[in-house]
Amino acid sequence: MSSAFRVGRGTVLCFRGKDRCRVFNNLCTQDLRKLSDGQATETFVTDVKGRTFGHGIALALDEEAYFVTVPNQASKLIPHFDRYIIREDAIISDLSNDFRLWIFRDRSTAAKACSVQLDSVPETRNASRLQMDGNSIVLVHAAWIGPESVLGLIANGASDQPIRDRLGHECAESDDESTESDDESTESDTDERRVWELLRIQAAWPWYGIDLDERNLPQELDRNDLAISFNKGCYLGQETIARLDALGQVQKKLVRIAIESELAPQPQSLVQSDGKDVGTICSSAPDASHGRCLALAYVKRSHFKTGQELYVNSARAVVL
Repeated sequence: MSSAFRVGRGTVLCFRGKDRCRVFNNLCTQDLRKLSDGQATETFVTDVKGRTFGHGIALALDEEAYFVTVPNQASKLIPHFDRYIIREDAIISDLSNDFRLWIFRDRSTAAKACSVQLDSVPETRNASRLQMDGNSIVLVHAAWIGPESVLGLIANGASDQPIRDRLGHECAESDDESTESDDESTESDTDERRVWELLRIQAAWPWYGIDLDERNLPQELDRNDLAISFNKGCYLGQETIARLDALGQVQKKLVRIAIESELAPQPQSLVQSDGKDVGTICSSAPDASHGRCLALAYVKRSHFKTGQELYVNSARAVVL
């Protein structure tokens, strides 16, 4: 199974100016004021209603702050931040076209791929700027395909070939730009995309626009300990999030479910219990080694506990 994927396009926003962390912090669920140089954290970007306007990785490097997330989000996020810059010294730039993204399953794979020492690859909640083949790269801990996976921001002017040469069969393509048309995709491309999706679902990493959008509340993603600070003070939408925390419950939650079928259900497929609709599939992938599929699905509060038996397209399923 591949341990590195060329994800391709992503959204990379850069915050500069002495008030950059303040501006960034005011619209996020994590306390980014505590983000020191070389540190990173998962966070939600929220709107005035406390809904998830974005989700990704925030990091601080060399007097700059960055937000890295899924493709095609800059045109939405930059005006959202700009709206709340009044007198602050902060400038937001879209660097999405300057980088392409690679994801490595762990630090060892990242070190091998980038030809750097293992101790220079960032550990949990850290980031670093390094040199690879004469080009500057950024590596940041990002649990997209596992708890130790590392995201690489590679300058668009640099060649990917050295990474492929060093990794050999461990390297796979999962490039949004090269796989948008099913007509042009090879069987190998399709297999690798399935592997990528399976690892992402196993890691329970939600993909913005597929598993969540601006209709969701952060707590519905079940990532409170990873992406939400409940004692950071005021930020946009904080009252809604704090009130929900005080109530101690959400009406639905994104959970992983294992389905006893080798045929992955389509998005929006219904999750049922005793013949009643109790949830909806967001993303899924075959898990051939176990003769099943894994999926991320929103399931109602009455049915999202671990071990709960469910059904998807008449196939038995269970909440993991």
